[in-house]
Amino acid sequence: MSSATQLPVLDGARAWETVAALIDAREPRTVAGAVRDLDAAGRRAVAKALPGHVKEVRARREPWEGIDDYAPAFRAAGAGTLTGASAVATWLNRREFNTRWFGDHDDTRLLLGLWADRDDAWLADLARRLTLRLRGPRHIGLDLVLALLAETGIEPPAHDPLVVGWVSSAPPRPKDPLLPFLLPRVFEAEGVGRRLRDNPSWPRTLATLADRGVVDRRALLDGCVRRFLRGGTATDLRFFVRLHGLLLPADAAVREREVREHALDYVRLLPSAPGPVADVALDLLREVPGLPSRQVVEALDGVLFRAESGLVKSGLSWLEQTVQRRPGLAGGCASALAQAFAHESYSVRQRAVRVALKFPAAAEATPIADAVPLLPHDLGTEIAARFGGEVARPEPHDAPPPPLTAPLPPVPGPLPPPITTAAELAETFYDIDADWARAERVMDAFVRLAHDDPEALRAALTRVLGPGFPPGPGPAPLWSLPHEWLAAAGRLLTATAPPPPNWRARLPTSRHVCVPRLLLLHRCAEIVAAVETGSPPPLLLSTPTEPTGHLDPLALVERLELLDAAGADPGPADVQQALLRLPRDIVPEAVRRAAALTSPAGGTAATWLAGGGLPVPEVSLRSFAEHGPPVAVISAPPTGLPLVDQLFTTPPMLASDGDLLQRAWSRLLPSHPEVVAAHVLPGLRGRRYSASPGMPVGEFIEITRADGPFAEAVGYFLARQLVLRGHGEADRALLTMAARGDLPAAEFGRHIGRLARDGTVQPVRIIEALERAADAGAYARIWDVIAAALPVLCPEPGERPVHGLKRLIALGLRTARWSGARGAVPGIEELAARKGSSDLVREARALAAYLKPSPPT
Repeated sequence: MSSATQLPVLDGARAWETVAALIDAREPRTVAGAVRDLDAAGRRAVAKALPGHVKEVRARREPWEGIDDYAPAFRAAGAGTLTGASAVATWLNRREFNTRWFGDHDDTRLLLGLWADRDDAWLADLARRLTLRLRGPRHIGLDLVLALLAETGIEPPAHDPLVVGWVSSAPPRPKDPLLPFLLPRVFEAEGVGRRLRDNPSWPRTLATLADRGVVDRRALLDGCVRRFLRGGTATDLRFFVRLHGLLLPADAAVREREVREHALDYVRLLPSAPGPVADVALDLLREVPGLPSRQVVEALDGVLFRAESGLVKSGLSWLEQTVQRRPGLAGGCASALAQAFAHESYSVRQRAVRVALKFPAAAEATPIADAVPLLPHDLGTEIAARFGGEVARPEPHDAPPPPLTAPLPPVPGPLPPPITTAAELAETFYDIDADWARAERVMDAFVRLAHDDPEALRAALTRVLGPGFPPGPGPAPLWSLPHEWLAAAGRLLTATAPPPPNWRARLPTSRHVCVPRLLLLHRCAEIVAAVETGSPPPLLLSTPTEPTGHLDPLALVERLELLDAAGADPGPADVQQALLRLPRDIVPEAVRRAAALTSPAGGTAATWLAGGGLPVPEVSLRSFAEHGPPVAVISAPPTGLPLVDQLFTTPPMLASDGDLLQRAWSRLLPSHPEVVAAHVLPGLRGRRYSASPGMPVGEFIEITRADGPFAEAVGYFLARQLVLRGHGEADRALLTMAARGDLPAAEFGRHIGRLARDGTVQPVRIIEALERAADAGAYARIWDVIAAALPVLCPEPGERPVHGLKRLIALGLRTARWSGARGAVPGIEELAARKGSSDLVREARALAAYLKPSPPT
């Protein structure tokens, strides 16, 4: 009886129509049943039509969509109808069926059923072809490959991704038919060590199988040693180190014999193998008594020149023991010992000197005498007294670099000339958001021309405001950029498109944008309203007269007089912006003339001019949580001017603008830099990643002094930004503050200590930045920073010091000497008083000794 999916004798076209419908239904099992029952002609027809149907299905989807849900059905259709193993392998590995969004297909059993009638040679050929198509790291198709290899019993082709995929699939199993073939390749295939680096079951299982005799323990041990000799990183070799340790025999005699057999290999590992591998090799060599002299000398020569202090100290201990037991080897080991005299660590040099002083008197010691100049003066003197040699002179304190010179304060460039013609305005209309000065001149020109020559302006803007100029007349979100509002005003004037009925609702609030930008947008909205009512004023009050953004008080009064004469009223936002641009010093003439103004705007301006301008708000930092960013607080009496009062109020903690338009804010409030800084502060990010939003601290300090009310914030964010990969701006900010004398050293140092202790920043990157600044001439201020950081960073007894503390203390000693600083630093005296001779304690003692005040003469 035929199966439910068996097709009657159909021509090729009808067979394909049936299979295509099943593919479109995404039913791989039904597809498999259907193609299994096709005759040869039907299979040929289906195989021929499949590629075109893939394109057809692909065309039904959007360009970014895949056809992953169709893939199992397509795979089954091709696997059951294509003839050659090469064609099947190519079909199953089509890119459309194996996207990075889709995992393995879980169709191994289904496909093996389709190939049940294929002969062994065909299956073996397919297994080889699919194996060679495996790719990491996802190894799609691995399950099918492993099943085919197990079923055919062939030796797998040499292919590293197969080995990596195999070790990833499961722990080794005694009855796995692939174990004899692939286990030896574990020690050769690239990527195996990295994949198994944190896998605890593989080494334990292999060691168990070796104990039971399932696998050859010696072969595994030899494989580990071969892998060590091939080289690699410590991460790549971690698994093999662990396995090697588990495979060493417990019986002391057997262990010694096997180590002797590999002794030459272990010796060759010592000069260049990663630290964990070299540690293993050195420990095993030390276990073997009576190791040939040549191998001992070669091993010591390979280990005593390395940079790792612990490894070299172990080598020195072995050398000391060797010379005690075999005095005749002392002369041969002298050259190896002399290498340790040049080690970076002072404690290693001390240990090498102690070992040298225990050499037998008859030993050939010329290499030791020749290496005496490599030692510091104090240690060299000890060695020279016994072996001779030239002692290095005491190192004088290195001369400091030239101190930084204070940079000249930046001088803003001149304001661009005003726009006088409609054609010039039309050319500039696209670039209104480019910078603050351009926006001001475009707004001023628009209002003046709309009042004085509306026909010329209408004709010029009609050519500019095409359908592509944003925003269009249709539905849109909030208009948060000046050009969107000026475009709406232009469309109103030219009648190129009606404004939306609720255009006033497009004005953001302080929930959407920062208040300084909101002030600018309110001014733009007033221009739209003036055009809509057909009453644009002859001029804007708030257009600045100085490159700093200031507005001359007499110019403000003259503009108010012109508006009074024309019977025009300025917009409220225009009035408030004009008041915010007044300088702190008001000339009496401006006060006198303003008193004669009769308009409401003139009365407002006269009141504030008579009082010396708007009040100066008090800006401070609220104490912030240990792991949180600082928060600015603005305190000022209410003025009754809504936008001014919003600006003089504590900003929200989360900035909505990022760094957009922030550079223009200081020109909107040129007499209130601290207020600008308070509004910028929420956007000043630590920027853990270079692409994340946030103003660099270097731009922030252009707005306000760094040692003023924002000292804590500058110190916090400078520490955060100096550790970024793109730290150039933060480096420049550090040097700028140091040169002009407002670096908040105490705050910066405390934040370095706190952020380093809690792991928020990498101390080594901070130290590198401090070293760069000290070498550039900022050493006096860098010492102040270090002196503030050390009390936070010095560890309590039993506490592990942060990485790089020794280097920071050494930099502290250098900068203290250069700047002539004296006086105890909390924490350093206690650290220096501890027992022991670690590098950290030694550096602390050197700094503490220098900082003690010189005795009176």
